[in-house]
Amino acid sequence: MRVPDSQPFVPVILGGDIGTYSLAREFHEAYGAVSVAVPAASNGVLDHSVAVDVRPAGSMGEDDVVAHLQALGRELGADRGRPLLLFGSLDLHVTMITRNRAELEPVFTIPYVSLEMIEMAALKENFYELCDELGIPHPVTHVYTPKSKRVPDDLPFPLIGKPSDSSAWVAAKFAGKQKVHPIADRTELDDLLRRIDASGYKGKFILQELIPGGDSNMRLATFYADRDGNARYAAYGEVLVEEHAPVVLGNSAAIVTGVPDDAAELFIEQGSVLLERLGWRGFAMFDAKLDPRDGQVKFFELNPRLGRNHYYLTAAAYADDWAWANPARAYVRDYLGSEFEDSVPPEGLAVSASELLYTVLPKALLRRHMVGTVGQRAAALLKTRTTTNPLAYRAERHPRRWFYVAAALLNQFRKFKQYPPRR
Repeated sequence: MRVPDSQPFVPVILGGDIGTYSLAREFHEAYGAVSVAVPAASNGVLDHSVAVDVRPAGSMGEDDVVAHLQALGRELGADRGRPLLLFGSLDLHVTMITRNRAELEPVFTIPYVSLEMIEMAALKENFYELCDELGIPHPVTHVYTPKSKRVPDDLPFPLIGKPSDSSAWVAAKFAGKQKVHPIADRTELDDLLRRIDASGYKGKFILQELIPGGDSNMRLATFYADRDGNARYAAYGEVLVEEHAPVVLGNSAAIVTGVPDDAAELFIEQGSVLLERLGWRGFAMFDAKLDPRDGQVKFFELNPRLGRNHYYLTAAAYADDWAWANPARAYVRDYLGSEFEDSVPPEGLAVSASELLYTVLPKALLRRHMVGTVGQRAAALLKTRTTTNPLAYRAERHPRRWFYVAAALLNQFRKFKQYPPRR
């Protein structure tokens, strides 16, 4: 689907995953707009969609991507005054966009805070320092630096190891590399750090206590703060099950929305305090986990963008009858102005209370993983068909599109058999 010449503005989205498609779907739902997706290469998530014009970049090297985007901007009509909004689906995309703001901003409207603020918030060692300053709970954490190679003797094994800078981590190459590394003891830790040091990764590496509990203890919240720094909308989610294949490890596969208890309300309150302290603008997503030892929701990180599974937020907004909270409308309202979007959100912070089940899994597979109180909530929502799948967009008409959606659902059985979730 090509972008019509008559379309008044064009969203351009770096990436090729479900998050990319979800944002394109949101623009199509809100405006009937076709978005331009810029992956390395086309794929089934994006192909044959009524909402997406796929323009692969080929190489995702930074200079190549910037040149590709500048050429796309000229083609899409930036020189004729048509606004172009530029988004990134991953942290590394957002970092790339903000690092090259001077080259891209003459062509694109960039709805992200400065690179300095992103590093202040999204680099994990900075995030935990901010949490300490504000008295916000987080796991016991040590920051390992390749330069000093210092590791305390009193680390609370088992640990989780993860890069502080996920953008720089992409370039690191070593045997057994994962998005997140479970570490059972000091021997495993020493072996992992040797491989990381030899990989060329120069960033800091986070060593963090493993909070007990399975996938259903994971929590997340997505916020939107307007251009004046006021948090206007938040949607909370309890993860039912995550994906555990190495490439997508930690991505939520099913989420139950709503704010069911005091711990969830406090999590939302603490998230808004963090964003206010930062002076944040735009979307941010917090990952966290409920610690069964003390009942606290402990913060893991801030993602400086919409998450891969952010469509749970949009579906909850629709359930609340808050069309203004569709991320597409929020971006257009704040960055292109009332000429393109005249909806007005209410004063203060609106927190979605609607319960629904977001999932990318087939229902037969989902039923195998309904554990605990989150599972009970999910089962009730499944029974009443209060569910949403971002790929199941009724406006899609191409048969190949629906064949891909069916194949993607079936493929989840294979993935979950090979990489079962934790309990």
